[in-house]
Amino acid sequence: MHKWLLVTIALATLAGCASDGRALSPPQDWQTTTTRPPPPTSAPDNEVSVTGLALTSPDFVPGAAAPVDTTCAGQNVFPTLVWEGLPEATTEIAVSLSDQTDPEEPLLLWLMAGINPNETGLIGGQLPDGAYETLNDFGNLGYGTPCLEGLGEGSHDLQFRIHILEQPSGLAGGDAGNEAWASLQAQATDSASLLMRIESAP
Repeated sequence: MHKWLLVTIALATLAGCASDGRALSPPQDWQTTTTRPPPPTSAPDNEVSVTGLALTSPDFVPGAAAPVDTTCAGQNVFPTLVWEGLPEATTEIAVSLSDQTDPEEPLLLWLMAGINPNETGLIGGQLPDGAYETLNDFGNLGYGTPCLEGLGEGSHDLQFRIHILEQPSGLAGGDAGNEAWASLQAQATDSASLLMRIESAP
């Protein structure tokens, strides 16, 4: 067979592979498309420290929806919190609540300090003797922050965290929340967390 004939056959074959004269039809409504999966949770549902310090609540399952009484749809008070595994050197306990939906810009929603190390938890809505609350990032004192319009619309990851101090924190009631929170995180020798979620309206 002549070389020119082989070349002609090869070109014809390639042309046939490149196009058969048919065009692809646009996708239909019933056809599925590949989408990105939803982003991972910004904070763990329950974080126990390496020393065994743990924070729990009888009012809700870690990572579950916030109990009605902890929102403005109910009594709007903090839930009962229980901790175990306190280090022997604990001098003071503090508890914070922050919005961790955006881990790059967490918001302090509530902070209680001055808790006696003999306490094993907090009874929902009750301030223990000697304990006090600071301001939060919205300039408000005390709990009730899940009802703030500033939370915005959508689901929010609200994280309770227990802070263990081996020395007095030096904080006082009504202190600026951002400064108090930063001080606690710098002083804490141990911590554990507990997450609840809330749907906030605009």
